[in-house]
Amino acid sequence: MKGNFAADRAKALVVSKNWDVLSDTSEYLPEFGIPFLFADSVEAVPYSFLRDYQPSYVFVSIDDFGGANFVYDQLHDLRQNMPNTAVILVSSEFATDEYGTHRLTLADVSLRFPFSKSSLLLALNQAPINLTAWKQRVVSQAQSPTALAVNY
Repeated sequence: MKGNFAADRAKALVVSKNWDVLSDTSEYLPEFGIPFLFADSVEAVPYSFLRDYQPSYVFVSIDDFGGANFVYDQLHDLRQNMPNTAVILVSSEFATDEYGTHRLTLADVSLRFPFSKSSLLLALNQAPINLTAWKQRVVSQAQSPTALAVNY
C-alpha cells in the first residue's frame, strides 16, 4: 500500500523511547515500503551517519522527552541540521492531528498518538508539501530586509 510519496526512495528515522510509538511505526512504515532507523533521543540522532542515509521523514515522539517545550531547542537544531527532511511530531497531548503550517518552525505535521494507519499515510503525503512551504518561507525571510536594516 504505497502512497503518492516516493516510497521506493523514502526512508525514516523514528526518535522515541515509547514502545507503543515504536511498535506502531515499525508496523505501519514497512506496509508503506519505508525503511526506518530508531534513535532513543533527539540528542542521539546520528547526524554524521544521516548525511549518507538522508531520511525523508523524522518522527519525534515529544511526550518521551517532556513535551515540545522541553525539546524545543533540539527540534530547532534538528530542523537546521536536516533541512531536506520532513519532521513529524507525535504526542498524546495533541488535541487532534495537525496537517497545517502553524508549527513549521519545528515540524511539518503533528500526529496525535495513538494514530491510525490512514492518519500516518496522510502525514506522509502532507509533510513534504509543508516542508516545501517552510523552505520557501525561510528563503523569503532571508531575502527580505529586516526592521533594523538601513538602506542609504
